[in-house]
Amino acid sequence: MEIFEDDDEGYLRWLRLHPNGYVLNYKRPPEVNVLKLHHSTCGDITGTPHRGDLWTVAYGKACSDDRRGLERYARQLGGSALECGNCFR
Repeated sequence: MEIFEDDDEGYLRWLRLHPNGYVLNYKRPPEVNVLKLHHSTCGDITGTPHRGDLWTVAYGKACSDDRRGLERYARQLGGSALECGNCFR
């Protein structure tokens, strides 16, 4: 698992190298009701950020090819990984 905070360049590089990976998107600081799990190709976490110019400032990204590892990390943060409604249909 790799965690990206204040590192858009590293995050975007990780996405390019892991097209079958997963991303746990969390508000900074983490809030238990804002822990969303995405496929690394989801439009909600790729391309142009919806809010502002940066991906990893207001929200951190925990990235892994192992979904279960990200689900464990969400539990460590005190919540659970909620599946994105756009990429988990």
